[in-house]
Amino acid sequence: MNTTISTIEDHTTNRGPAAKALLALLIALVAFSALAPRADAATATRSAKPACATVCLNPAQTAALAALNADRVANGLKRLTPQAQIQGKAQAWAQRLAQAGALSHSVLTDNVPACWRALGENVGYGPTVATIENAYMHSPHHRANILNASFTQAGVGVATSPQGQTYTVQVFLGGC
Repeated sequence: MNTTISTIEDHTTNRGPAAKALLALLIALVAFSALAPRADAATATRSAKPACATVCLNPAQTAALAALNADRVANGLKRLTPQAQIQGKAQAWAQRLAQAGALSHSVLTDNVPACWRALGENVGYGPTVATIENAYMHSPHHRANILNASFTQAGVGVATSPQGQTYTVQVFLGGC
C-alpha cells in the first residue's frame, strides 16, 4: 500500500489593529503532513451536475463540505453554511491550482463579501477529498481554521489536475 503525502497550506485574517502584521505572519505559514488515505465519499468530475439549494454544489463539493462539517460537529461546533460568493472563489482557485499543478494561496480579501470580520483559507492536494480533509485535521494550523468558532460560512472548491491529483480549497468567512 502506498503512503500518501498531502501538502497543505493555510492562512487566516482578522480585521483589527494588528491585521496587516497577522496577515503577513499567517501567509508565511506552511505545513506538511503525511497520512494514510481514507475512503472518499465522491470523486471530482467537471461534468457532474450540481445539487442546488441556496448555493449550488456538485457531488465533490458536497462531499468536501460534509467532511468539513463532520469535523466541526465532532468537535462541538456548528456546521458552516455555504456562501455563494466565497463558494465561487474557492472553486475558481481550486481549478487554478489543479491546472498549475502547484499550491499557493489566493489573495484572501479578493472576491469576498464586504461584511467580513474573519477570513481563512486552507489549500491542499492529494488523492481524494477525504485524504486531504484528514491531512487538514492533522495539521495544527489547518485544524485551527476548520475549528474556528468565528467562522459561520464556507466555500469549498474541488478540482482534478490533468495528472489526476485532487485539489481542494476551503475559504472560511465570519461576520456577515
